[in-house]
Amino acid sequence: MATDDEFEFDLDLKNRSVAALLAWLVPGVGHLYQGRTSKGIVIFLSISLLFITGLQMSGGKAVYCSFRNPDLRWQFVGQFFVGSASVPAIIQNRVVRGQEKKLGVVIKPLFGGKFAPPTSTERLQWHEDYHAYFQMGTLYTLVAGLLNLFAIFDAYCGPFVLFRELATKEDESKEDESNL
Repeated sequence: MATDDEFEFDLDLKNRSVAALLAWLVPGVGHLYQGRTSKGIVIFLSISLLFITGLQMSGGKAVYCSFRNPDLRWQFVGQFFVGSASVPAIIQNRVVRGQEKKLGVVIKPLFGGKFAPPTSTERLQWHEDYHAYFQMGTLYTLVAGLLNLFAIFDAYCGPFVLFRELATKEDESKEDESNL
């Protein structure tokens, strides 16, 4: 039978809000801030490699912010949780949409057009050029963002402890027996 010492551990989560913010900015950095080095490195490598692989599959075009018809980009909601890698897409969306409101202005996105919402002809060209790789790249970057959402939650709340409740119930039953 397991003793109580096997289930107890002391973990200083430091400032949980700062850890969550750091985990959003760069995956795994919140865990490094808390001193959970190996977990932080694994999170950084896995999420970053998944995100970069998705970008490579799609020719760097899978991540962009657009919430207009006909290009309602709901996948960006998940991609947003990758953190600082999603910020250029938000900036590009604001720049392009602001320029669209001015009539007769040629749209000039920043960063050479990377992370900019495409025109309808560009989007069709992307699908023609990359076929299923564009959709797979979108899926990879979406999953990377959702995995980082779990990592942010872990940085804020700490590790999930399954046996804490079990150990507490055993302690209560031992106290009841000793009181008899």
